[in-house]
Amino acid sequence: MFPIQTIDSYIDQHRLSLELRPILLGELYLSRKLKCPVYIFKEGTFYPVIAAGTIPSKDQILILSKHQHKEVYVSRTDADEIKKNLEIALIKITRSLSVGNPLENGAKDIKLVSLNLSELYRNPHRDDLLTTQFQSVQNLCKFLIEHKKYQHQLFQSLVREQFHFTLVQPMLSSILLLSYLQSIRLFHDREIESLFLASYFKDIGFSMIPSGKFDLKTLTTRDQELFANHADHSFDLLDGRIPLSKSHLTMIKHHHFMNDKIKQYLIKDSEHSQHQEIIFGIESTLVSVFDIVVAMTSDRPYRKGMSLYQSMEVVKRMMADDYPQEFKALVIFFKQFFKN
Repeated sequence: MFPIQTIDSYIDQHRLSLELRPILLGELYLSRKLKCPVYIFKEGTFYPVIAAGTIPSKDQILILSKHQHKEVYVSRTDADEIKKNLEIALIKITRSLSVGNPLENGAKDIKLVSLNLSELYRNPHRDDLLTTQFQSVQNLCKFLIEHKKYQHQLFQSLVREQFHFTLVQPMLSSILLLSYLQSIRLFHDREIESLFLASYFKDIGFSMIPSGKFDLKTLTTRDQELFANHADHSFDLLDGRIPLSKSHLTMIKHHHFMNDKIKQYLIKDSEHSQHQEIIFGIESTLVSVFDIVVAMTSDRPYRKGMSLYQSMEVVKRMMADDYPQEFKALVIFFKQFFKN
C-alpha cells in the first residue's frame, strides 16, 4: 500500500512541510473523499500513503497502525473537513447515547471524545472547543454512572485504540476513579460527576508543552520544569471557563501533590511535607492516585510500564497510613475491576 511514490525534490518536501497538518491516525475514519494525498513522515521525509480522490479504507488505516504510524499528515483543507466531521460526530453521539446499543455507543463516544481532545490541545484557548469537550465529557459521565456494568469493557475499548498517552490518560484514570467512587458508596452522583470532570480536565495544561517533548527518552532540566508546571497551566486555562467549583479547580492545580511523595519513596527519602497532608483530603488524594496508577502502568518513551501490583506497592506508601480503609477498598476494587 505504501509508499505510493517517493518525493525526491527538496523543494517539494519543503513545500509539504508548510502545507500539511498532522492529525491522529484514528481521525482518518472521519474523512470523506480526500482532496490531497495522505502522508507519513519518516526519517525526515514525507511519503504519500493514500491517494487523493479516495476515501481512506479501514484496511489502509489498520496497515498504517500495524506499522506504528499514530500520526499522519494531510492538507489543511482535508484537515479542516475532518475536524468539522469529528465535531459533528461527537455532538451527535453525545445527544444519542441512550438510543441503541449502549456498549457500542459508549465505546464510540469515548473514542470521539479522546480524538477531540487532541484538537483542544492544539487550540486550548478556543471556547467553543472547550465547551463541546466539557458537555460531551459531562454527558459521558452520566452515562457511565448509569451503565456501571459496562465500565470495564469501555475502559478496555479505549486501551485497545492505542492512542498516545496524552489522549487516553485523562479518560482512563477518570473511568477508574468513577468506578471506585461508586463501589465505596460514600459519594452522591453529583459529587462523583464533579470529581470525574476535575480528573478528566486536570491535564489540559499539556497543551502548553511542545508535542515533541512527550516522546523524548530523556528530559532536560527545562523539560522537567515544563512538565511540572502543567497543572498550573491547567488551572489557568480552565478558571472561569468551565462550570467547576473553586475547590475542584484547586484540586486540578495541585493534582500532582503526591508526586513528591513518590519521588521521595523511589529515592528512599523518608522526609515529606506535612503541609500538603493537612491541605489535601481524600478526594484530591484519589484523583491523584488514579492518575498515578494509570501513568505507572502505562508504557512511556523513557520506560516500560509497571505491573498493577508494583504500582499498588508504591501507592501503599503514599496513602495507606493516612487513609487505610480507602486503600483496602482500593485493593479490593482493582481485584474486582480487572478480575477478567
